[in-house]
Amino acid sequence: MARVGFQEDEFSGDLNLRQWGKALRYVKPYRRALIWLGVATAGLAILDVISIRLLGWLIDGANEGRRDVVLGCGIAMTVLVCLLAVCLWAYIRHAGTISNSVAHDIRRDLFTRLQELEFAYYDRRPVGWLIARATGDCGRISQLLSWGLMDFGWGVVLMLVLAGMMFAIQWQMALVVFTVMPPLAVACVIIQRLLLHSSRAIRKTNSQITASYNEGLQAVRTTKTLAREAENLGEFEGQTDEMYRQSMRNALQSAVYMPIVTALGATGGGLALWYGGLRTMDLGLTIGELVLFINCAGQFFGPVSEMARVLTEVYASQASVERVLTLLATEPAIRDSDEVVAAMAAHRDAGASARATAIDGGDDRIKTLEFRDVSFAYKEGQPVLKNFSLTVHAGQTIALVGHTGGGKSTIVSLLCRFYEPTGGEILINGVEYRRRSLLWLQSRLGIVLQTPHLFGGSVRDNIRYGRLTATDDEVADAARLVNAEEFILRLENGYDTEVGQGGNRLSTGQKQLISFARAVLADPQIFVMDEATSSVDTHTERLIQRGVEHLLKGRTSFVIAHRLSTIRNADRILVIEHGRIAEQGTHHDLIRERGRYYELYTHQFLEEKGQQLLRV
Repeated sequence: MARVGFQEDEFSGDLNLRQWGKALRYVKPYRRALIWLGVATAGLAILDVISIRLLGWLIDGANEGRRDVVLGCGIAMTVLVCLLAVCLWAYIRHAGTISNSVAHDIRRDLFTRLQELEFAYYDRRPVGWLIARATGDCGRISQLLSWGLMDFGWGVVLMLVLAGMMFAIQWQMALVVFTVMPPLAVACVIIQRLLLHSSRAIRKTNSQITASYNEGLQAVRTTKTLAREAENLGEFEGQTDEMYRQSMRNALQSAVYMPIVTALGATGGGLALWYGGLRTMDLGLTIGELVLFINCAGQFFGPVSEMARVLTEVYASQASVERVLTLLATEPAIRDSDEVVAAMAAHRDAGASARATAIDGGDDRIKTLEFRDVSFAYKEGQPVLKNFSLTVHAGQTIALVGHTGGGKSTIVSLLCRFYEPTGGEILINGVEYRRRSLLWLQSRLGIVLQTPHLFGGSVRDNIRYGRLTATDDEVADAARLVNAEEFILRLENGYDTEVGQGGNRLSTGQKQLISFARAVLADPQIFVMDEATSSVDTHTERLIQRGVEHLLKGRTSFVIAHRLSTIRNADRILVIEHGRIAEQGTHHDLIRERGRYYELYTHQFLEEKGQQLLRV
């Protein structure tokens, strides 16, 4: 199994009611359903108590030979059953509404937050780890905020009414019953703390297992080509064994908890029966009242057991609440400042008069880009860029070349604001780009990566992803412009052909051509190619190269090149080494200088010639 190395969030301490209070805000939008659910819950509890009271009257009436009382109790019981059915229906309907709605809202907010977070966040956390929060953790929370909350409320109402009735019937007997409450409270505190610790361990291990599953499935081809199945299974068994140990520990604690509550409840009922049986005459109780009291005592510990179950779930779900709320509370490190947010609001208020400007009120056309003494490090103390400076004018094509790890991809990632400089500034039209809208900047970008990603759906849908309002004719025009239409029309259903998950039904070259068409359709002001032709065959590269010539016209472009023959027409070529510009100039200028670019170019040229001779 692929090793998933990441730092899991750690949580400690007792039950955090403040966090559950924050989670309850997801119930607030459904106040009406919550009110009706509360009414149904209280109704169920009160009707349960009334049924017990009717039973006492029925026994006394039968014992005294009063047929009118027996008949009246029978009619009342029939009406009671009908009311119970109505309350139960309302309870299930509204609890289900709240549960599903809360789950929907939490998942929506999680997805929104995940889209807002910067690339660096995903560098530290596997996809499977995030999926565990959006599925398992979210489901547990939504269940508790609806069914669990109301079950607990039902228990509280029923206990209070039963306790009041017992004290009203005979307060000495009620005190005898309640002698079991102190040991019950002590047992609850001790076992609930143990449950909290074991539940946190389970959720932590579950996240790691989900992350491992995700990474293992994504890398299944690599696993099979290296015959690593047995080793992967051994590594995965270590995680599942830990999950088994923690789950068994939690199950044992839960198994001990519920019998303790039940046993103490039965003890309370037994004490009531013993004390009432001995002193029935002294206490002046009728048989019906004694039966009523014993029923109340027995029923009293029913809601206690139910509340104990809900509390067990609350403790078990504390880890889920901690993880989901922590993710929701994670503020994106890269976001619009308050100044930019205010400028965007002012622009919206300006309306039609501001249409010629960007959404933040600034210039919509990008005329110059400037890196001014930019430094950057992914990890503190390990700089990737050091005092990097560069000025680019609109329409220029800048090629970045050099050995792996030199900082080429980092430069374009900073330009796209996927990361932000740790030192220096990046300016757009002379304005520091953190003073411009993040959405505006990234909506002006067109990016084609070395490994293109397609979404499940048709070829047409994937090209249109660059501009959802595009017509079919505009989609076809974009495909023709990058020489993609020829292979698209050969597909089974042309533009309507399904590409499969991640585009797995197409070749790498075909996926790359579709990604170029998608970028063309978006009509970006800044175009970025990150070694976009390094994984395709020579024929596809020529198709892409002809398409790129059209794509780059009139656009500011940054091209990270693996094959140097593809960048000879660039306005400026930068040789990047150790985060600095080692050389720069046109292709012909750099060849004449016979420096680092000359060495790279001639070495690659000789390699390609050698490979051609070998094929011949």
